[in-house]
Amino acid sequence: MSATLFQSPADVTVEAIALPSLSPLSPIAVPAQTVCAQLFRPATGSPAPAMVILSSSAGIQKHRELFYADALARAGVAACVVDSFGPRGVRSTVADQSLVSAFQMECDAHAALQWLQRDDRIDPTRIGVMGVSKGGVAVVNSAIAVRRRWRGIDDIFALHVAICPGCVAQHRDATTTGVPLFMMLAEYDDYTPAHFALSYAGRMRATGNRQIRIKVYKAHHGWESIGPLYHIPKAQNFSGCTNLIEDDGRHYVPAAGHAMSEADYRAWVREAGLLRYGAHAGGGTAALKQRATGDLMAFLRTHGF
Repeated sequence: MSATLFQSPADVTVEAIALPSLSPLSPIAVPAQTVCAQLFRPATGSPAPAMVILSSSAGIQKHRELFYADALARAGVAACVVDSFGPRGVRSTVADQSLVSAFQMECDAHAALQWLQRDDRIDPTRIGVMGVSKGGVAVVNSAIAVRRRWRGIDDIFALHVAICPGCVAQHRDATTTGVPLFMMLAEYDDYTPAHFALSYAGRMRATGNRQIRIKVYKAHHGWESIGPLYHIPKAQNFSGCTNLIEDDGRHYVPAAGHAMSEADYRAWVREAGLLRYGAHAGGGTAALKQRATGDLMAFLRTHGF
């Protein structure tokens, strides 16, 4: 269902929609859930290309997810901002990332993909997905080929954009769906360090995907926040907890020497003292934000959006 919320001065229509998320039973069970989304629809003619936008662990923010949605719509690309938190009774997962999993967000993104494919105002062949931080994790995971079986559907996105994704957990089989992937990283990121994403991109390329682009900005995590750099003392920081995701969903933890479920992995890193708290974010400038947004738009244009 959908309802018009308001008409922006730039004639970008914003609609509220409800999405019944995917609820696979294995290898990781996801309870059935209807999630909400905002569809930013451009004034240009239909059918338009579209991007699904997933939030960071802070939830949907005006300066980040809604900023990107508005910028995309003004450029002629519809943007579907998915709220994976509110309908599940969660405001933020910064202090506890288990409240909503990245896999739940991934399933929400594919529910949005299916919804958009049925909307005759959207070009079903040009639907991408993007996300920042935790949303970026779900975006990268969505590009991994084996996870199509996990989700129980064959649909794939036309392209992926991951901004500062956390990549300490990487699939042992890094084969992707083969579509373009743009990683936008921050050199000074101590929350989701760039070097993990760089290594993961290299492994993806080694499996045959030559459509991976990387841009590293001289910035900190969350550069969309313009102003001073700030500290997030309660932020769960998994940057010391590297692991490999097996095809059956278990996490092989080198420090432990064996594979375990995701729940057991989260418990183990606490017991082993590998889970840290605290990270820095912000410190962005208007010039940086404009340049990075321009790079995003250029990537979309290159691939027909």
